[in-house]
Amino acid sequence: MFLYMGSKNNPSFLGSAWNLWLNRRSSNSSQIESRSKESYYFIYNCEINELEYISSSILDVLGYTAEEFDLNKLFLSIHPDDLDYCNKCEYSSFQLRDRVFYKELFTYLISYSFRLRTKAGNYITIKQQYQTIETDECGRMFKNFVHHEKIDDYETRSEFDFQIIDKIKNRSINFSSKFKLTKREVEILDLINEGYQSKEISEILNVSYHTVRTHRKNILSKTESSSLIEALKKNNV
Repeated sequence: MFLYMGSKNNPSFLGSAWNLWLNRRSSNSSQIESRSKESYYFIYNCEINELEYISSSILDVLGYTAEEFDLNKLFLSIHPDDLDYCNKCEYSSFQLRDRVFYKELFTYLISYSFRLRTKAGNYITIKQQYQTIETDECGRMFKNFVHHEKIDDYETRSEFDFQIIDKIKNRSINFSSKFKLTKREVEILDLINEGYQSKEISEILNVSYHTVRTHRKNILSKTESSSLIEALKKNNV
């Protein structure tokens, strides 16, 4: 199932089902309802291609009541200049979902930002995060949880805007490919993130202390970071 959102010149929405728009946060609605008034959430049912629930806080963000808002209005509200970017993000997430075992779908969070038109007619920047919360008996995505949060507008979108996040490891899985890190460098960065020192890492990975130090230097160089803390900030959510 892949969402086609059209393009700037052809803002049509095609496909057998809308793609998944989900959230990394807990499915406990009371927790999310108490969050900032600058955010709202909804559940998307892939099978019937509809939004089953929209939080009332959408009124504070977009100016619509939950009853006024639906899937079609959401897509038609996306800024025309952001359609191609959204398509690219969704295509990348689709490629991931197409190759992982269905139980792994619950592990990943997709995150990126775009502009939405409010009921008043002005555009605001939204950070969208989503994840699978239910699959059907065949392992296909069935229900998805989506969280939209209003963020500060920007002139240039960050190169780290699109993230596919492994919630168990608490890091972006597209981070390593972005900086061309090796598998070993990613392993070492994960261990550093867990609090291990170089000597401990050398014992865990059964490599020399000097090798670990070399990998650390390579990580700093490839990520253009002045410290491992900075590299971890680029790597983590």
